[in-house]
Amino acid sequence: MKPRINSVSLVKYHDELLELQGSRVTISRVISRLTPAPLINLYVGIIFSLASPIGLGPVLTPLASILICLVVMVILPIAPIVYEAWKGNVDLDVSVRESRTKFFAFSMMCDVIAFVVYGYFGCHIMSTLAAAYFSVTAGVLLVSCKSKISVHGAGVGGPGAALIYVYGPFALFVVFVWMLVIYSRVTLKQHSLKQSITGVILAVIISWITYFILYMS
Repeated sequence: MKPRINSVSLVKYHDELLELQGSRVTISRVISRLTPAPLINLYVGIIFSLASPIGLGPVLTPLASILICLVVMVILPIAPIVYEAWKGNVDLDVSVRESRTKFFAFSMMCDVIAFVVYGYFGCHIMSTLAAAYFSVTAGVLLVSCKSKISVHGAGVGGPGAALIYVYGPFALFVVFVWMLVIYSRVTLKQHSLKQSITGVILAVIISWITYFILYMS
């Protein structure tokens, strides 16, 4: 039976359960808290909604596009994790690999909903982002059946790759974000360097394949 997290540790990130101290840890925690996959999705969703080079289709306004992203691709995917953390079953990082499957599956369902909704409104740039998130999550889920890789890494790798694909060299700043996230996850002892880099690379490859197939189709 999977052990429950002590009630004192409810709704905490896994690194908060470790005795980590120092300025590097503090900086890494700030980076880590600002870059979970759902928040990165929101950042990219806002950028695409406000500055889409192909528009948002005939119906959606930038605000409507952002609100759909916020509800379906940010709030809904993290709600089960927060609930289970509140019950003491997981930490907010879902650091136990075997506990991640159901959360990944639910997140993929949310991506499907987002893909359908954006597709219905003819918002191709956001429906492609949802498809890429679905594909990346599926890839991480498959890898997680055998080994643990960084979800934070995948969470910044996929959307970052989307920005580069859409905006070209102007978006290369995301490479710096990838390095910061890798640094933070290793410093916080949540992943090895290999696990963190693998998460980024896997997401970049899957996202670029998805965009190559769907973005201009």
